Amino acid sequence: MHKRTIFNTILTVSLLFIGANTFLIEKANSKVDREVRISEWEPVTKGDLAKELPKAGVVASEEESYIYFNDEFGSFKTFLVKEGDQIKSGTPLYEYEVTDQTQQKSVLQSEVDQYEDEIDSIEDNISDLKRLESSLPSSSTDEKEIPIDASALQSEYDLKKEIAAKELEIDRLESQIDNLERQISDIESYETTLTVQSSVDGTIKDLSHTIDNPLITIASQATIVTTDLTEKEIITVDENMNATVQSDIEKKTQKGIVTKVATLPKNNPHIQTDSMYPVEVKLQKPDNKLLSGHHVFLSIITEEVKGAFVVPVTAVEKDGAHKYIWVLTEKGTVEKLKVETGLAVNGEQQIKSGVKAGEYYIVYPDEIPALQKGAAFITALDWDKVKLRDLKKFDLPTIVENLLLGILERK
Repeated sequence: MHKRTIFNTILTVSLLFIGANTFLIEKANSKVDREVRISEWEPVTKGDLAKELPKAGVVASEEESYIYFNDEFGSFKTFLVKEGDQIKSGTPLYEYEVTDQTQQKSVLQSEVDQYEDEIDSIEDNISDLKRLESSLPSSSTDEKEIPIDASALQSEYDLKKEIAAKELEIDRLESQIDNLERQISDIESYETTLTVQSSVDGTIKDLSHTIDNPLITIASQATIVTTDLTEKEIITVDENMNATVQSDIEKKTQKGIVTKVATLPKNNPHIQTDSMYPVEVKLQKPDNKLLSGHHVFLSIITEEVKGAFVVPVTAVEKDGAHKYIWVLTEKGTVEKLKVETGLAVNGEQQIKSGVKAGEYYIVYPDEIPALQKGAAFITALDWDKVKLRDLKKFDLPTIVENLLLGILERK
């Protein structure tokens, strides 16, 4: 008798379930027809996007200095360095024999005067740059004041960089003057063999043993990464763009910045060959293990946004000239929001406007054919979030009541 009662109860519940759902589906204007099942949805979050241009690169000396010899008033005697030597400013490079002391002294003094004029001009330029720097808005910790904007910060950075470069140039010229004045002093002491010293630090790259100019080539110790860009690539790259550098020697990624973008091709243009344009990238923290000639993997960041709203490109729907995403509302319906998009990289799309942080969007709206504005939605139960200990807090009637509501009720 007991088993028969259980059987009848199960049969009755099953018939009620089938009958209720059949009625809801078949009746006119049923809301069941307008409900959509959403299997994948995510909250709108912020992220960083970067569009990169990957290129092969090679490490090279940042600059080369050239030492020239004028044989009009003297004859070359001997080199005091050899190729590959690491030298400092003030290192003796070569000796020469003076044949006309009076004329050579006049030439050396003329060079000193020229360098001093250059220094005066650079110092005037530095003063102008510092006045321009002082006119920029200053950063302040006072929250009531208007914060300094990004363009002003960039201008200040560029000015400081330019001032530092000009101060280094003054140091180099002063070293040249010291070298020339020492030679003048030797001539005045009736010395006939004079020594020429280096005004820069670096490595002896080349010596002209045939006494052709340049007599000595000095490669700087500072290094850069160089690469060549095609005609299409060069128009996407500008100075001060960020870059990253990797090598087989150092597995870590190093940050750099584009410091030089050529406006002329590497070789003479020819109608039958592609033009290539050199680009230089300077590492922010140079690695001593990367030597001139080492090959690296270079990536130039041509476009970048930080802290932007980001969604998968699959979530963006295009309708004519406008773009939309579908969101889930607190009322249990789906809504179509018009959005403004920005940078798209590797399957991710920047949303400039139209959504708020935390709003839930449908990841694959194209896979839901019945999707329409205002439709109610249902989502799959996430069993990973169902905890047995939480279910134990409810009594059996409450569980049954909510189960039946979930089966029969349609909002």
